[in-house]
Formats: sequence, structure tokens, C-alpha cells
Amino acid sequence: MKLFRYSAAVGLLALGLVATLTLAGAIEAAGTTVPLGTAGNYAVLAGSGITNSGATTIGGDTGSSPTSVETGFGACPAANCVTQTGANHIDPDPNDAATQSAKAALTNAYNIAAGQSPTVIPTELAGQSLPPGVYTSASGTFGMTGTLTLNGGGDPNATFVFQTADGTGTLITGATGNVSLIGSAQSCNLFWKVGTSATLGGGSTFRGNILANTSISLGAAVTVDGSLLAGEQPSGAGAITLINDTITKATCAAAPATSPAETPTDTTTTSTTTATTPSTTTATTPSTTTVVAPSKAASPSTVAARAAAAKKAALALAAKRVATKAAAVKTATARVAAARRASALNAKATSTLSAGSTLTGSAKPPVRLTGFTG
Repeated sequence: MKLFRYSAAVGLLALGLVATLTLAGAIEAAGTTVPLGTAGNYAVLAGSGITNSGATTIGGDTGSSPTSVETGFGACPAANCVTQTGANHIDPDPNDAATQSAKAALTNAYNIAAGQSPTVIPTELAGQSLPPGVYTSASGTFGMTGTLTLNGGGDPNATFVFQTADGTGTLITGATGNVSLIGSAQSCNLFWKVGTSATLGGGSTFRGNILANTSISLGAAVTVDGSLLAGEQPSGAGAITLINDTITKATCAAAPATSPAETPTDTTTTSTTTATTPSTTTATTPSTTTVVAPSKAASPSTVAARAAAAKKAALALAAKRVATKAAAVKTATARVAAARRASALNAKATSTLSAGSTLTGSAKPPVRLTGFTG
């Protein structure tokens, strides 16, 4: 009975240790931003050409390298046309130096996104609400048939990176596969590293920058707040297909400047009234006037200093949490070791008692272990 109790205790403590280690690992899976370089100027960047159907709106540059072809890019209004704010690098200078440079920048960004340590989450993203971090799935793919919520926790620089497996990983969203950003999260800090191809369902709303090894295909009336960057593979091949969609290159909003706290100034004026009667009475009545100094916009240096202080505080908090988890791991390890020692002593005592039942003469009874009952 004693042996069973301590074996169960060892098991529970071991489970607690695993849970603690898992939580500590999740804290370490914080994402770092992925620099897009010159690829960040493009809303649509392909390797094997861009095909458009219907009336599409693009906010940002477009280009394709090494194969510089585009279809359905006539001026609107027309059956197949594009309204673009930005440079079209395919016409009149196909495969120009800027587009070639952007494709090289895409490869660099893809490798940086792929090199970060992820936390494993379910393949289906719909219904999940996630803090900043790096994420992958056990299957190496991601699907989205509902709304994924990403919470920046009040940090406009919060970074989210989603990874699918090289050579096999896909990103597929349904018509209702939407990305919702809350807590100051921004599309410019959201990156989707796709090991093969990405497919966005018609009518969906997608946010973030897709870095695809191969191709990207959009259904009809998709809204993208971010960039479609395809053809990362060594050959550079990778087509992009659009159908009456809206793609706008994501731009990070500057953190709002904070004003110093208002400093009230108290001015107290005391007036005295004296009335004379057969007996003299003096009454003093204080009146208070409060003047609030007008607020002033903080200087850039003040804003920068506050941002640095906030970042420093966040790093300190993260370090404190990691230290707390490390202490918990150490405590759990010690408890497991203690439980194992107690289990071994209990087994030895049980063995000694069994052997003692056959002894006679001067044999001594086993020593009773204090602290054990049963």
C-alpha cells in the first residue's frame, strides 16, 4: 500500500514537471520580426507571373521574376482590370533590378521566419486566440475555416510568425477564414512562412505577409491586408492568381505619442468678513480655485525614452517569469527525487519485514520508518 502511494506521488510530480517545462518553453517561443527588405515595397511579388480576373485593386508595387508576365492588368473599367497605387515593375521594364532584388530579399525573409523556434498548436486555426509568438502544427500545415484572433497585448510591435513544413506545408483558408487583430496587433508584424503554396478562400479577410515557397492563389473578393510574396524556391518559380480581390501592402502605424500627466495647480484665496454688533464676531470663509496647466505634446526624445522604458520593463517581466518557472522546475525535480527515495526506502522496509518473519533467535525486528503510515 505504501509503495503504491509513493509511486502515485512520483507520477503526479513528474506530470507537474512536464507541465512546468512546457510552459517555460512557451515563454521562450517569442517571435522576432522578419525583415522583408525591398520585398516589403511589393503588395504582389511572383516568380512565374501574375494572372488577374475581374476588377482587382492593389495598393503597393507589383512584379515577377524571373518570369515577367501579367494577365488582366488593363486599366479599369474593364472586364479584367487592375486599379493600382504603386509601381508595376512588369510594365514597361519586366524583370528589372528592383524586382530581382526583392526576390532575393524574399528568400532572406523566408529563411529568417523558418529559423525561429515554434510552439506547436492545432492545424485548424479557427476559434483560436493567440498571443505574440512563433507557431507551427504537428501536421506541418494550417487551415482556417473560421476566425483566428491574434492579441498583441497592447504592444504595437508584437510579432506573430506561422510556419508550415518545407516542401509539404500548405496554408488553406475557407470563405469564412478570417484573421482578427486585437490588442494593438498589426498586420505588418504578422508573417506566414508557407512551405509550398497558399490558397485563400473567396470572400475571406486575410491579414499578414505570406512568404510562399511556391504559389499563392486567391478566390473571388478576398481582402488582404499585407503582401503576397511567392516563388521563394531556388528556381524562383511561383505564380500568383487574383480574382476581383483587394490587396493592400501593410504599413505599421506609429505608436501614439503620449502627453505628460496634467499637473493641477491649487491656488487658495482666503477672504475675511468682520461684523460689529454689541459683541464682535469674526467669520473666515476660504474659497479654492483650481487652475489646470494645459497639457503639452511630449517631445520625440520623451516618447523614445518612454518606449525604451516600457520595453525594458517588458523584458524584465519576461525574465522574472522565466526565473519563476526555472525555480518551479527545480522544486518539482527535488520533490520527484525525494519521492523516489521514499519509495525505495518503503520497498526496502517491506522486504525487511517479509524476511524478518522467518528469523528466530537473536534476529532483530526491522526498523520502523517514521513518517510512513498504511
